[in-house]
Amino acid sequence: MSKNILLGCLFILIGLLLLPTACTTDKLPEPEPPELCDTLKVSYNLQIKDIIDTNCAIPGCHRQGTQAPGNYTSYNSLEPFLTEREFKRFVVDFRNDPDIGMPPNWPTNPGPKDLTQEEFDIVSCWIEAGYPEE
Repeated sequence: MSKNILLGCLFILIGLLLLPTACTTDKLPEPEPPELCDTLKVSYNLQIKDIIDTNCAIPGCHRQGTQAPGNYTSYNSLEPFLTEREFKRFVVDFRNDPDIGMPPNWPTNPGPKDLTQEEFDIVSCWIEAGYPEE
């Protein structure tokens, strides 16, 4: 084998060995909060309870005694999921995943399949503000 072919094969081999690690440290940037957050006073009692009651705490979902994790019918029962950042992860980070984003886009979901853009923006502002109750 000529020296150039051997050298070329060596570079290809090194490239193939490095390829699996090339993207493992990539991280998506945190989503920017909507501009609405600069002017909107948002809290659980003002807007979020209504959004949750319409989309999450519906029969069969996040209510007392259901299979869905968490009772979202009050701020106190929702609060443990805010501390763990579980709420943000499923509502914001996985928003476009029809299987694990909340609300779920399953055919058997009895409620809304997605938050409206306005609801999503308000929830994003609430998260950015640190989940205030009042």
